[in-house]
Amino acid sequence: MARAPKVTWVRLNSAMASGMGTGFGEYYKPVLEIKRWNPSPMSVQVLKALPRFKRECHFFSHSEWYLGLLFSWVGAHIREQFPLWPWQHSHPEYSRNQEMDSILPESVGMAEICRDAGIKHGTFVGTNIPYIWSMDLCAHMPWVSDLKKSTCLISVKPLTSEQYLYVDPLHRGTEKLECERRYANQLGINYFVGDRSLFPGPVFAQLELLADAAILPATHPWSYTLHSFLDRHGEAAQNEPLQSIRERLITDYNCSPAQATFFKNHILWNQLIDCDLSVKLKESQPPKKGGLALIQAIRNSMAGVTR
Repeated sequence: MARAPKVTWVRLNSAMASGMGTGFGEYYKPVLEIKRWNPSPMSVQVLKALPRFKRECHFFSHSEWYLGLLFSWVGAHIREQFPLWPWQHSHPEYSRNQEMDSILPESVGMAEICRDAGIKHGTFVGTNIPYIWSMDLCAHMPWVSDLKKSTCLISVKPLTSEQYLYVDPLHRGTEKLECERRYANQLGINYFVGDRSLFPGPVFAQLELLADAAILPATHPWSYTLHSFLDRHGEAAQNEPLQSIRERLITDYNCSPAQATFFKNHILWNQLIDCDLSVKLKESQPPKKGGLALIQAIRNSMAGVTR
């Protein structure tokens, strides 16, 4: 197995100068990336783009990928392996909207947060260089109008393991979660710990199936067919078997089976007809309503809305 390059101030400063841990959307560069020298013996790592973007994301567990996909489905913009710098630094949304930069609070840095919590911050092995803590998922929520509160930080942990069912206050993993909580609290943004067990099982498999059809540009030649179908049959499709969407597209719109499948999946991913993706879909039955309500519930949870 290849060895990781030794961390030095020269390498670290060069990585930061190149944009590590900064940027939005296609231009974001995570602070940790899947490399030959960091395979996981415990988790399935995923190197894959999320819908709306072409950039490959670096997920160090299947749960990270699933939650990133879920939050992308509800409309969040995901930055994975997001740095929590040890020194004072800008709010996660800094430079997204330059007109708002002056009102965004700054972080005091993880070194001070750890010191206040009585927890050792840590250094890279064999050096005196402060370790760069990272957050599994940093989600921007466009539906939150207050930019100061439009970030949600998510630490992805196996909640069914004994370590998290029965919290040991002396465990380093628990210390890390407490410092992450304090980091978010100091900035006034929402934070939670979760994994795929928090959400209904079928939703992840179904989102994976639909994800490749999430985007259809308005200028794409197929867009006219989609809008024509929805204008004419969208209301009826809510009460007809799911398989009728493909059948009608093939017979009435001269679509190929592949085109018809893409349209159906696009409609379901984007909730152009209300369909609860948390229950197993049955082609012979009409879509069960509840998808739009599920999206709103997840959005509220991410934003810390309790009502």
